[in-house]
Amino acid sequence: MSNKSSFSDIIPSIIAGSVNGIIFIISAMALSALIFSGELAPYLPQGIGMVLVASVIFALFSAFTSKNPVILIAPQDIPIAILALMAATIMSSVGSSWTGEALFQYMFVAISLTSIFVGVFFYILGQFKLGKLVRFIPFPVVGGFLAGTGWLIVQFSFSMMTDLDLSFSNLESLLSNEMLIRWLPGIMFGVILLVADRYISHYLLLPGILILGIASFYFVAITNGASFTSLESGGYLLGPFPDGGLFPGIPFSFVHEFRWNLYATQFPAITTMLILSVISLLFNYSGLELTIKDDIDLDKELKMNGLSNIAAGIFGGSAGYMTLSESTMNYNMGVRTKLSNLIVALLCTLTLIFGANVLSVFPKVILGGLIFNLGLLFLTDWLYDTWSRISKADYGIIVLILIVIGAVGFLEGIFIGVLFSVILFVVNYSKVEVIKYELSGKTYHSNVERSDTIKEIFDNKGDQIFILPLQGFIFFGTSNRILEKIQERIDDSKLDDLKFLVFNFMQVTGIDSSTINSFNKLRILAENNGFSVLFCSLDKSIVSQFTSEGLLPDDQLIFQAFEDLDHGLEWCENQIIKLHQKEQVESTDKNETEIIRKKFSQLYDYFEEKDISEGFALIEQDKDPGGIYYIESGRVTVQLRSDKGNSIRLKSMGAGTVVGEVSLYLGTIASASVITETDCKIYFLSKENFQKINLESPEKAAELHTYIVQLLSDRLAKSNKTIKALMR
Repeated sequence: MSNKSSFSDIIPSIIAGSVNGIIFIISAMALSALIFSGELAPYLPQGIGMVLVASVIFALFSAFTSKNPVILIAPQDIPIAILALMAATIMSSVGSSWTGEALFQYMFVAISLTSIFVGVFFYILGQFKLGKLVRFIPFPVVGGFLAGTGWLIVQFSFSMMTDLDLSFSNLESLLSNEMLIRWLPGIMFGVILLVADRYISHYLLLPGILILGIASFYFVAITNGASFTSLESGGYLLGPFPDGGLFPGIPFSFVHEFRWNLYATQFPAITTMLILSVISLLFNYSGLELTIKDDIDLDKELKMNGLSNIAAGIFGGSAGYMTLSESTMNYNMGVRTKLSNLIVALLCTLTLIFGANVLSVFPKVILGGLIFNLGLLFLTDWLYDTWSRISKADYGIIVLILIVIGAVGFLEGIFIGVLFSVILFVVNYSKVEVIKYELSGKTYHSNVERSDTIKEIFDNKGDQIFILPLQGFIFFGTSNRILEKIQERIDDSKLDDLKFLVFNFMQVTGIDSSTINSFNKLRILAENNGFSVLFCSLDKSIVSQFTSEGLLPDDQLIFQAFEDLDHGLEWCENQIIKLHQKEQVESTDKNETEIIRKKFSQLYDYFEEKDISEGFALIEQDKDPGGIYYIESGRVTVQLRSDKGNSIRLKSMGAGTVVGEVSLYLGTIASASVITETDCKIYFLSKENFQKINLESPEKAAELHTYIVQLLSDRLAKSNKTIKALMR
């Protein structure tokens, strides 16, 4: 049984490894041709060898370090495409002052160094778990650059097939019969491969079309009387190559002559490569997770990809990372062992050692078609497929970057893309309402329990309190909206004059310097219109900003800060109470107490009288209250302790109220603590005496139940009123 199981695992691995090995070899030819063209064309065999060296190292690292056997690392188009741009830039800058050999030696070391830099970058991200940071790069910028890369690859394909640049100046030459023969079949081959890949999902698709393309090329050539020698001399084949293998050697001998200053000028391109490579790597792993329906340790994989790139760079190989297509093929073909990766390494090694002469018979037009297909893949992914998936503004940025890269250069394209992405972000974020909602002191109160008399005051004068809960990051694009909203409230003649403006910063993530300027304008507005401004729930960083800019503390008390919205509202309410009905307010609690004393005078024998000092925990959260506490005089605070250890005030209650009743009726522990705000006189009704009242005085017990139910109903009504205010 085990032998059968082992055999069933080996066969898929052999097939997948063989197919992926062939794909790796073909990709090595296509990718190396991107760099080794023009002045570097004679060194294409060495270029293919550099990619194959990397392929061998990556396959071995995948086999021995990756946890999942389907994962396969390979040289990638993004770093090689950028290296090709670097090569073109360097060739144009040095002109004819360098020999082809000197240029090759420089690029050999540059490619090796770049692979090492990519590896170190990957490893650091994985070591410090920083991979997620690169996801903050705007999506349209990435898409625009990749689309621009696709266009440059298309241009490279024409140059490789015709030895002419794809430009208007060469248009007449490119359309001549001689040139049409060189590039048109390659373009047709690339398009056929693209269309077939979209509608046919099979691991033999690429090898099959490739064999068919090569066979068709030689069939047409032979039927037209062409010989192998004539094809070779006419430039229709990759060869002739020098005898021997493709291994370029270790680049140590070239390092002492390396032009470090010239390499430093390519820092922006290298930086771009690093960022795009890590983004692509993370996207690939995310896609593979969805395919295999399993989580992948991204930090570990980043480090593994990093070490493999460092090793590849030391041996003169190009940069790479996990390939999604070949890894997915491994999974779909049922690969369950590391044998697949070892076979890939073996095939690439054999080609590296013996493959130069074999590769020399490869048609240049077919290789050009493969490169053209790669460019088309970039363009269709980011111009066609994204049309219906992203906003038209983001799509416009992608197109803009593509145009700038094609007309000017890729660095200029990136700069323009980032600039417009920032502008678009500012415009879009400015449309986000920084004011979460508007509240009035008439409908939204503090958690201080008030008498009916005081509630009537708030019903009449509560509009003097204007509450603005803020959200998000406040910057120059949104801060002016706050001033506009305040001015609208001041100009509203239907409401009482504004006396208290209350900001809640609970959901504010930060502010910029322009916001400080807006609040300085607000100070002038408050002085001229006679209202106070309260800042509630300020973050420490914002407090520091306000303090450094002189907003807080405010000697004139126009600006005041409170720990939370609840305490800020309590202060506003107390000011309104003092202004409108001081004498009546002072007697309210006493009246409430006298009403309760008279109503339940026959039950006082069941209550235990206690004098409690300020700051005493009458009821502790998560403990049994033991009974009901009737507040004769003083005030208590109901507060909730969070998991972080801080406390939130839920309610402030005065004389004539009851606490602990919910736990008594439901038979549960206390959900919050009750702390005395002042010295209090209370009456305690224990569980035992509560049961006695029900047995000995049923009528009075019913009155007590009715009273408590009425208290709970009033609290529920207030909560509903608050919810309605929040939902307006």
